[in-house]
Amino acid sequence: MTNACAYCGVANADTADHVIPNSLYPPSKANSKIQRLKVPACRACNHSWSDDEPHFRTILTLAGEANSSVRELWNGKVNRSLRGVDGRRRFLDVWAQMRPVDTPEGERHKIYPASDDRFLKVMRKVVRGLHHHHNLWSPVPDEMVYVDLLRFIVPNEFLDAMPIYHREPDIFKYQFEVFDQFEDIPMSSAWLLTFFENRKFVALVWEPDSPLNRKDSTGDELVSKRSS
Repeated sequence: MTNACAYCGVANADTADHVIPNSLYPPSKANSKIQRLKVPACRACNHSWSDDEPHFRTILTLAGEANSSVRELWNGKVNRSLRGVDGRRRFLDVWAQMRPVDTPEGERHKIYPASDDRFLKVMRKVVRGLHHHHNLWSPVPDEMVYVDLLRFIVPNEFLDAMPIYHREPDIFKYQFEVFDQFEDIPMSSAWLLTFFENRKFVALVWEPDSPLNRKDSTGDELVSKRSS
């Protein structure tokens, strides 16, 4: 459907959404010639994560070793957001994700992005937008995307078979594999996503017609259904 929303499929979407949140790009990238990926989006979908994307950015900047883009974001956009009118709320939202850990130097706090529902909501949005961009089936319902930290070593032969795409190599790159030709695999696609060079995640998109039982983020059983 021409100009249909990439996320819900409604016809005549009247806005465009940045698949990779625009707030992840520091000012030094303003004149980059690399296109910032956009997809059609209805206003309801586009606005549904507008408050979550600044939180997503802050969590990402805290979640790993800092490269130059992370340092620029932290000293600029992130600090301004935490000092703004709603800065206290945003700080408390991030603080709620901190977990105390014992270290030889004493108690420290760590952050676990894969346990943060708002963070995962934006991650799933990114995957759904990429699915649309690469002309795979869409719209992909939110509940049919699974995202987690990359917790295992991916074999080199698997990585070598997947092209690397990027939207600024020091900000975001990704690889993916499509499984639609395999009838016995309940996944439509698998994705490896890397933010800021060292924050690595894996995502799975289930087949649209697979009656695959899994648990949603609340722990409730959920059965995937073909999207309309």
